[in-house]
Amino acid sequence: MSGSNSTTDFGEHSARIELARCLDVCLDCRQCVEMCGVFPATIELVEERPGSDAGLLTPLDQDQIISLCSHCDLCRDGCPHRPGIGTAAVDLPAAVEALRFSLQRSGRVGWRAGFVGRVLASDRTLRLTRWLRRPVNWLLRGRDGGVGRRALSLIFGLTRARPLPVLADESFAHWFSRRRASGDATQHSVVIVPTCLVDQFAPEVGRESVRALEGGGAACALAGVTCCGGGLLESGQIDRFLRLAERNSQVLSESDGPIVVLQPSCLEVLRSDYPRLLGSSADGLAARVRGVVEHLDVTVPDAGARASSLLPVAIGLIGSPRGRATGEDERLAARLERRGVRVVHIETGSLGEGPGALTEARDAAESFVAPSDVPDDLPLFGSSVIINRMFQERLGRPVEPAQALLAVLATDEANG
Repeated sequence: MSGSNSTTDFGEHSARIELARCLDVCLDCRQCVEMCGVFPATIELVEERPGSDAGLLTPLDQDQIISLCSHCDLCRDGCPHRPGIGTAAVDLPAAVEALRFSLQRSGRVGWRAGFVGRVLASDRTLRLTRWLRRPVNWLLRGRDGGVGRRALSLIFGLTRARPLPVLADESFAHWFSRRRASGDATQHSVVIVPTCLVDQFAPEVGRESVRALEGGGAACALAGVTCCGGGLLESGQIDRFLRLAERNSQVLSESDGPIVVLQPSCLEVLRSDYPRLLGSSADGLAARVRGVVEHLDVTVPDAGARASSLLPVAIGLIGSPRGRATGEDERLAARLERRGVRVVHIETGSLGEGPGALTEARDAAESFVAPSDVPDDLPLFGSSVIINRMFQERLGRPVEPAQALLAVLATDEANG
C-alpha cells in the first residue's frame, strides 16, 4: 500500500529511538532553531540532561516536543541532512509521524485527543455537520468561557482560547454546481480540489479562486476530491491517511492537466506527502498539482508593471507555514509588487491548521510579528482559512482572502 519509507513500520520503542536520533542531528546543526517551537523546546529539555544527549529525553519530554509540531514541513524542505542529501539521513517530520502513529495504535493518546483525531480529521464529519449547521455554529461562535466553548472543551478537549471558523451557509461545491462558467474560460482546463476547509468554512476563497482562474483563461471543473487527508497524517492516523490518499490518487488520475489546490496546507500534502508515503506511483500526480498563484504564473505571466486602479496601495499579507513551504505567499507578493502594491509581510510562526492544533491554545495573537509596526488602516489579506479567522478575531479587524487580490490581478493581466 505504501512506499518503502512508510512510518507504519515503527513500533513505539523504535519510533522513540528514531526521534532521539533525529533530534541529536538537529541539535548539532541548529539551522531550523528559529523556525518553530519544536527546536527551542528540544534545546531547553536536552540542556537539562547530562551530556546534552537527546537519547536521555523521557517519553513525556518527547510527547511534549511532538505536540509542538504542526507538520508544516519547512524543516524538511531545507534540511541539509535530509535523506539523499546528508549522510545522517534525517527526516524529523516522519519521525514525529511515526511516534504519533504508534501512540494512536496503542491507544495512548487520551480519549479526547483520540476522538478529535478520529472524528474531526475526517471530511465525513463535515458532510454530516452541514445538516446541523445552526447548532454547530452556535457552539463554534461561543465566546471564551461561554457555555458553548466550555461544552466543546469538556466533550472534545478543544481549547477555549482559540477562535474557530464557522460553517458557511452554502458550501463551495454547491455554489459551483449551480453556476455557469464564464464564457471566457476557453484556453486551459484545470481540475479544482477545494479542500474541506474551503468547501465548508470559506467558500468565498473558492469563489475568488475560480474568478482568478477564469480571468486567466482557465476552464474549471471540480475534481471529486475534497479532503486531502492532512488532518489524518498530522494526528498520526497514517493507516487511514494511506487509504484515503490511494483513493484520491485514483480519482485524480482519471483527469488530465493541472490540478489546482485551493488551500496551501493541502497543496503541500498532495505534492510532498503523497509521493513520500505512497511511493513512485504518486509522482505523476504530484507533478500536476499547483496552487492558484503558481498556475497563473505558468499560464498567465505578468504583462508588465501596469498598475490596476482596483488594487490597494499597500496590504498586510499574512503568511502561513505551508504558504511559505509551497511558495504561494512569495508568488502572490511578487505579482502585487510588480503592480506597484507595497506588501508588508506578517509572519505567523508555526501554527497548526489541522485537528491537532484545535486542542492547543497557541494562536496567531501569540506569534504576530511587531503588531505596533503595522498601521491600523493597512488592509489585511491571508491565504490560510484558519489563520485568517484567528487574526480577525484577535485583532478585531477584517481579514480578506488573498485570492480576492489575485482575481483582480488575473483579470487585469488577461485583459491587458
